[in-house]
Amino acid sequence: MPLPAWMKSQIDDRSRAAANLDAAANQMNVCRRIAADLNARGRDHTADPFWQAAVAESHRLEADAAAEGFDVHAIGEEAARRR
Repeated sequence: MPLPAWMKSQIDDRSRAAANLDAAANQMNVCRRIAADLNARGRDHTADPFWQAAVAESHRLEADAAAEGFDVHAIGEEAARRR
């Protein structure tokens, strides 16, 4: 028996929200790792174009997660939990 449309939409919404939180938290950790690697080599991460591109992507993913109801603090907490 197929799921009713209202139930399927609830599942899809939660799945999309979880995927957005996952992507944003992972990207936040990517930015952190890039910065740590550059700093360990004595380089300023804020001037690095690769780090800047990663941060731009992180902000885009944060906006997607925010559309699902997650704020930057919730994303940061999830990122910290994954470290």
